[in-house]
Amino acid sequence: GSALFFYDLDLPQAMMEFQHAIELNPNYATGHHWYGLNSLLSLGQFDNAIAEVKRALELDPLSLIINADLGRTYYFARRYDEAIEQLHKTLEMDPNFYFAHRHLGSVLMAKGDFKAAIAEYQKARMLNNDPRVLGLLAYASARSGDRPEALKILDQMKEISKQRYVSAESFALVYLGLGNKEEAIRWLEQSYQDRFPEITRIKVDPLLDPLRRDSRFEKLANAVVPSSVK
Repeated sequence: GSALFFYDLDLPQAMMEFQHAIELNPNYATGHHWYGLNSLLSLGQFDNAIAEVKRALELDPLSLIINADLGRTYYFARRYDEAIEQLHKTLEMDPNFYFAHRHLGSVLMAKGDFKAAIAEYQKARMLNNDPRVLGLLAYASARSGDRPEALKILDQMKEISKQRYVSAESFALVYLGLGNKEEAIRWLEQSYQDRFPEITRIKVDPLLDPLRRDSRFEKLANAVVPSSVK
């Protein structure tokens, strides 16, 4: 299901595989988790996605990633207060869980609390050297009005990319934060070619809202998640 979803972008077939996995073992937490967070969420079926991730959490209540991803699912559904509450619960379980800080930063960004978002991204950066958080941090810095800091991080990302993989999607976020929509879309198109997993959420990610109604962006979004797929 994941291979079909992330690489082939064959959402209907991927959904069938996730559903079959759950039929084979209804108590398989990961099956519910990935079915909700991936297929259902990307299609904008938020209530069903939340229900599936909640079921995963019932089956594995101590899983940090499922706890964090329930918060993330609320975020994509734009239920920000519930997302914050769930991510705080996750951080109570483990204050050093990277993904919880990273996801919390994105929720705070979506709410317009740039200072708090930057603080969470900085915490995430101290916990993990994943370059993706640099893109988010640069995006937040640019949106907060600190363009020099965003450009500084962009230069850092370019240097890192000479040594290791930095996703095109991360560069897209930086340029979007800087207000360069053309360059942002160009990098998102590259992310689609690279089959970077996060591109599958192009239609539901609040951080990409400034690009909506742009014809080039909408064409890309429909290539990733065709409108005919329900």
